[in-house]
Amino acid sequence: MTGLLALASILLVTYWTLWFSDRGLVASDHTSEYINFEQSFPLADTYLAAVALLAAIQLWRRRQITIIWLAVIGGASMYLCAMDVLYDLQHGIYSKPTGGDTEFAINLATAALSIGVLRVCPRTRWWAGVMTT
Repeated sequence: MTGLLALASILLVTYWTLWFSDRGLVASDHTSEYINFEQSFPLADTYLAAVALLAAIQLWRRRQITIIWLAVIGGASMYLCAMDVLYDLQHGIYSKPTGGDTEFAINLATAALSIGVLRVCPRTRWWAGVMTT
């Protein structure tokens, strides 16, 4: 889980670096509506990357605060994923010949990671040494 959280942070930073340097590499559509929608995510994704990194560090250190950071990252990433999925469904992004598959894969991976983190979260109380029985 520690590695996945660190990887999530790296992937978010990589995505936005590519978005701002060569958008064509990561954009699933090139309409102004899509670009405006995506442009609303950098701050939220920066928050997500920071929290994922914090969660990874606290999990690696086996700190009790880990459970809080895992709950935050799981909930926040699921929320952002739901917003992205709804937009993609409403605007036919998944059916685009270029980028639709990539967008679907990103959404699927985000949902899987979110659910995985939220499933691990309650177990972390014991794993981090918070619960003794």
